[in-house]
Amino acid sequence: MIFYCLVLIKFIIGFFIVIVHLNISGKTQLSQMTPVDFIGNFVLGGIIGGVIYTQAIPLYEYILVLLIGVCLISVLNYISKHVYLLRNFTIGEPIPIIKNSNFLMNNILKKKNKIDIINIISQLHSQGIYSFEEVYYAQIEPNGQLTVICDPSKMPSVILIKEGTLRTNELEHIKKNEYWLMMQIAQFNLDLEDIFIAEFWNKKLRFILNDGSVHEKMI
Repeated sequence: MIFYCLVLIKFIIGFFIVIVHLNISGKTQLSQMTPVDFIGNFVLGGIIGGVIYTQAIPLYEYILVLLIGVCLISVLNYISKHVYLLRNFTIGEPIPIIKNSNFLMNNILKKKNKIDIINIISQLHSQGIYSFEEVYYAQIEPNGQLTVICDPSKMPSVILIKEGTLRTNELEHIKKNEYWLMMQIAQFNLDLEDIFIAEFWNKKLRFILNDGSVHEKMI
C-alpha cells in the first residue's frame, strides 16, 4: 500500500512540475511547441516513467532531476529564440517552394528530406486550391504548415528585424542588404536595439519599437 501511495505522489509531483513549466513557458498548445520542447517533453516523460516505480531513488532527487530537466529546456528555448543561427538549426525557417508561379527546385531538392510533394498537393486541395497552376507563391512554415498565395498583390510580409537582431536571410529575400536597412533606421533616428519588429510588406517598411510605437515609410 505504501508503494502505491509513493507512486501516486511521484506521479502527481511530476505532472504538476510539467504543467507549471508549460504554463510558465506559454507552450500549452501543440502548435506552440518547438523541436526543443518535443524532445524535452520526451526526456521529462522518461524521467517520470523511469523513476515513478523505483524506490531506490529518493523523492528529493527525483524532484531535483525534474527541475534540472525543466531548466535545461527553458535555457535551450531562450538561446534558440535569441541566437539566430541556433534558431535556424533547432526551429527552422520558412522554405519557399514556389515563387512567381515557378518551382524553386534548388530549395525543393536541397530540402527533399523535409518536402513531400504529395503532401503539399494534399494541403493545397484542403485549402480549396486544385492545381499548382493557381499558385503564385508558396512556402513551408517551420511547423510544417503550407502558406499559399494565389494573388500576386497579397504576398506575405517579411520580418527584417526581430528584437534588435537583423535577419539577413529575409533581407536577401527582398533583395536588400544590411547597409540599406541601417540607412532606413537612421532616417528615423532609431537604434537597432530599440526595434522589436521591422516588417516589410506591400512596399511599406514598418518599425514597431519596444515601447509599442510605430514608424513606417513607403519604399
